Amino acid sequence: MFNKKFLAATLLAATLLLPTTSYAAQNEIALPTVETTSNLSVMEALSQRKSSRNFVDKNLTTAQLSKILWAANGTNRPDGKRVNPAAMGAYSVEVYAVTKEGIYLYDPANHKLNLIAEGDFRAVTTTGQSFATKAAVNLVYVETPEVWSTARHTPPREGQISFANIAVGAMVQSVALAAETEGLGNCVRGSINRDEFKKVAKLSAEKNILLAQSVGKCN
Repeated sequence: MFNKKFLAATLLAATLLLPTTSYAAQNEIALPTVETTSNLSVMEALSQRKSSRNFVDKNLTTAQLSKILWAANGTNRPDGKRVNPAAMGAYSVEVYAVTKEGIYLYDPANHKLNLIAEGDFRAVTTTGQSFATKAAVNLVYVETPEVWSTARHTPPREGQISFANIAVGAMVQSVALAAETEGLGNCVRGSINRDEFKKVAKLSAEKNILLAQSVGKCN
């Protein structure tokens, strides 16, 4: 009986520590439930927050990837509202996760990743910052104006972009703090090969690439 319990616990631990390597061929990646407790307080995480560029090319565990994506755009209430604020409840910023295995779109409602394109496109998330090609994941934040079509009020286009920029500011800081709790580095970047990323990520013409954020293990 002891051996069976020990084996089950070992298998569970191994599952949470699995790198994302084996997921490239899957159209959907279900992410594990996020552990929201941490030995690091918010104030401690803030005191340690910094931009890192000395990434090593090693995958995150599925638990780490789950936490990073949840911090970026996950839901934290039963009604579907999210970790980060959005004007008038219009969540107009999508998060694309770019790993060595492929480009994925994060689905907040179901806390999963959907494969968009298989292959290593990390270099496309930058215009020459070589450290981005070693980061385990590059998050690309994309404004999606069609969300406003179902909002209770549709602001002018200028206002939509302003609200999206405010939202992405909150999102990248949440990711930075979550990364600190895992001992991971992060770097927010505006240098993105936007035309090429739009092409490989199959983005519609009206979508607007705002920022990128590299996250990963560092030297």
